[in-house]
Amino acid sequence: MRFKRATQILFSMESVALTDIIMNMFIFFFITFSFLATFHRSREGQMDVNLPKAASATQPLAEKRNLVVNLTKEGGVFLDRQPLTLEQLRTRFQQEKGQGGEVTVIVRADQEVPHGRVVSVMDLARTEGLNRLAIATQVR
Repeated sequence: MRFKRATQILFSMESVALTDIIMNMFIFFFITFSFLATFHRSREGQMDVNLPKAASATQPLAEKRNLVVNLTKEGGVFLDRQPLTLEQLRTRFQQEKGQGGEVTVIVRADQEVPHGRVVSVMDLARTEGLNRLAIATQVR
């Protein structure tokens, strides 16, 4: 007597384990890459400001020493994510000038910051002997 074999396909446990492994790897890489994008070295010292757009905008030059001064629309002045007053900023400019060498001051001002505020920071840098100035913009 011949018995008929069941031709039913059962869901294999190996495929469930493989799916779990792939999902865990996906989650691991997703979290890793989002940390890399968030804490990348190029974003160090930068505040979230809405920069004005310019057709001739370029990337900042790779100088030995850059001081990035961020001006927010709320009126805050930040140097390396540290809030400062203009007098404290003057002291930091003097310290950087005292170390010698060329220092470039990059002003990253929100587009809603009054023009006079940007000029006062640039004037402060010039009076302290830091003559290499740049204004950060976005490409249109």
